[in-house]
Amino acid sequence: MANATSSSSLYVGDLEKEVSEAVLFDVFREIGPVLSIRVCRDANSKVSLGYAYVNFQNPLDAERAIETLNHTSIKGRMARIMWCRRDPSLRKSGAGNIFIKNLDSAIDNKALHATFQSFGQILSCKVVADEDGKSMGYGFVHYADEKDADKAVSEVNGMLMNGKQVYVGRFERKERKLQSLQENFTNLYVKHFDPTVPEDDLKKFFENFGEIESFNCQINQGAENSGVIYVNYKNHEDAAKAIQEANDTAPEGIILEGKKLVVTRHQKKQEREFVKKANQKERQQELLKFTNLYVKNLDDSVTSETLRDAFSEFGTMMSCKVMTHPETNISKGFGFVSFKDSGAAKQATESMNGRMLSGKPLFVTLAQKKDARKAQLETLYRGRGSVNPAFGGGGMMNPAMNQMPFMNNPMNFGFHQGPPGGFNNYPGGMQRGGQGMQRGPMTAQPNLMRQQRPQQAPFAFGAPSMSQNMRQPAPVGIGGPNRLGMGVRPMGGAPTGMPSSAPMDTVDPAKLATMTQEGQKNHLGEKLFAKIQATEPQHAAKITGMLLEMDNAEILNLLDSPDLLTQKVREAMSVLKRHGQ
Repeated sequence: MANATSSSSLYVGDLEKEVSEAVLFDVFREIGPVLSIRVCRDANSKVSLGYAYVNFQNPLDAERAIETLNHTSIKGRMARIMWCRRDPSLRKSGAGNIFIKNLDSAIDNKALHATFQSFGQILSCKVVADEDGKSMGYGFVHYADEKDADKAVSEVNGMLMNGKQVYVGRFERKERKLQSLQENFTNLYVKHFDPTVPEDDLKKFFENFGEIESFNCQINQGAENSGVIYVNYKNHEDAAKAIQEANDTAPEGIILEGKKLVVTRHQKKQEREFVKKANQKERQQELLKFTNLYVKNLDDSVTSETLRDAFSEFGTMMSCKVMTHPETNISKGFGFVSFKDSGAAKQATESMNGRMLSGKPLFVTLAQKKDARKAQLETLYRGRGSVNPAFGGGGMMNPAMNQMPFMNNPMNFGFHQGPPGGFNNYPGGMQRGGQGMQRGPMTAQPNLMRQQRPQQAPFAFGAPSMSQNMRQPAPVGIGGPNRLGMGVRPMGGAPTGMPSSAPMDTVDPAKLATMTQEGQKNHLGEKLFAKIQATEPQHAAKITGMLLEMDNAEILNLLDSPDLLTQKVREAMSVLKRHGQ
């Protein structure tokens, strides 16, 4: 093969989403030494895109992999293997690519390849299948030489394959095909005419624009004043003239009262859907030119006009909308502001984030799709440091855990030796009733604390060292359950209270503003932990650390919005489950 002497990189397509680099390595290492394997994934969701690249050390091994593994099953699906071409010009041009339709359902990639390989070197061969893997009756064969493609078309077109006559023609991209149809159409679609007018009179009206090959008038008897006409002209010029002179007019005697005639080029359903998707994509690309901001923690009294007035000082806005419930028209507490200039958007983010509007601090950031936010949360989780036995030994630590409220709280913690059996599986290695973690005078039993110091290392989390904690006694005389719901007692004493299920007091933004950044995180972390512990007691510590990565204004919004907090907890739980936590 011509590529074998110059390349050792392969493209592997049509893969199941579950196929990973490890699975491919097990498959291709049987051929020869593999240098690298990369499964391409979505940048946001990290889900496989269904194709990968495999690099061999020896080009001959790559050639042998194509010969032996192409169209073989990997995880229950036929893989398509071809040489990796870094220059996409050949693929995009469509040169050497042919289209085959009316294929029998029994014909797969391998059978199609075997049929057409006699005409020349095949770069790629594929039978298009649905989500269930069933053939859709058409496929593509891409030849390295355009002459081989012409030969295959001339010799196979109209022949029988598995008892069915197939059509074989040169592949033409939809964009080019649509352009050709628009330049040469003759068939028109007409509506809003009066269905009571005789068909001959309607036909005479359209004959004024040119010679007609066929005229089909269809009246919908089930609906009043409803019908369509299909007019096929002999020449494209006549059809274009009919659209230009008759569309959006009200010719006397054939039009419905109060309506205007609609005359347009007839389009098949597939073409209409393609054009619709293309227009949507174009609009999305247009919107990407503008910087879209996400604004939340809005008061119910804030309307789109109020939000526009608040952001108008930063520059020209393309759109501004507060999202509302469709049934009640009540604000959902968030909205979007789109600026024409990215500099204005940046300035608005820096100036408006945390600013008070209608008595509530705003949270302003760049708008992200849901899958992007979820992927970001997952990236934060994967990026944690080392495995910490205090959290079951199965998860990696998040840097946010250094800011856990019960680690850096000014009321320093001591640790008390619990009963046999470890920490009773309480979340994060803590025990109820203050048996695993407790507040109290650090000087109560210094000898005991010195003996237990080695056991306390997993709980450090970047907080002040245990020796520092022991040298700084916590305030004495605090009674009742503490903010984390754990009983407070002197060293060695009995617990004075059980975890309280009473709701936490609300956060005062003014009071929060007087605290240091670390103090704010500690305070908000305590509130979050108490709320999360009520629904996810086994993972409350982990989830709290993950959510503390968020901005303080966003955390405030979570504390004020139970539904939003529940949603964030679910997203965090899905990340933990994905990593086997």
